Amino acid sequence: MTAGDGAACLVVSPQLSRALSHAALIEAAGWSATTAAGGLHALTQIEREKPHLVTIDPLLEDLSPADLHEILRDDPATAETIVLIPGAQRPARYGGPFDVTVPAGLTAPDALALALQVLGGATAPRWHDPESAALSGDLSTLPLTEILLCAQELQLSGLLLIHAAQPAHVVLRRGEIIDAECGDLTAQQAVTHLLSSRLPGSFRFHLMSPDPLGAYPRGVTVPTARLLMEAAVHEDHAQAAPHQSALEAS
Repeated sequence: MTAGDGAACLVVSPQLSRALSHAALIEAAGWSATTAAGGLHALTQIEREKPHLVTIDPLLEDLSPADLHEILRDDPATAETIVLIPGAQRPARYGGPFDVTVPAGLTAPDALALALQVLGGATAPRWHDPESAALSGDLSTLPLTEILLCAQELQLSGLLLIHAAQPAHVVLRRGEIIDAECGDLTAQQAVTHLLSSRLPGSFRFHLMSPDPLGAYPRGVTVPTARLLMEAAVHEDHAQAAPHQSALEAS
């Protein structure tokens, strides 16, 4: 597959921070990427840059994901463009040979890895592959705070993927949390939620070189040490509350 005149990948999302973070993950994996804020903007970008992969946010506003997908498939110039629409609801026509189908419950990096595998074959990242994880386990036996504390002490860089009722992921560079994604929360809200919740589910940590993450847009600016300290205080209060209530009842 030869490169086009512009970026190899286009990330379409009305949420700028999410579009930039997904584009940064694609670039960290070795492909060029650009972003579009909506469907109409995306059509302009696609005509000019001819990307090989287009990822479409399910929450697209000016055009529905179904409309944009239909336009791409009906145009001979983009009929074979790889299209990724993560999420449970997809257009009726979705599922052709150039559409990337993502099983429910996978994180955004999982989905991107599947799409990049279609784009680049053996050179694609293996974030979706449990065998490629440096560490994996159950959050009931190894809490999220302990995982992040270990990553901070060892100054690890990479992706922490959380497979739970609400899939989530955390991006770390040299032990510092620089981004987090969980549902529609902002990055800062997401990391606070993840650290303050006792999540049932599993996790995988995939190592990455810190250098490609150097240009990653920071969605989380609070130092990780402070986040972990606040999480520990929250946990202490949560454990003390039942004991205090029992004393008051007696």
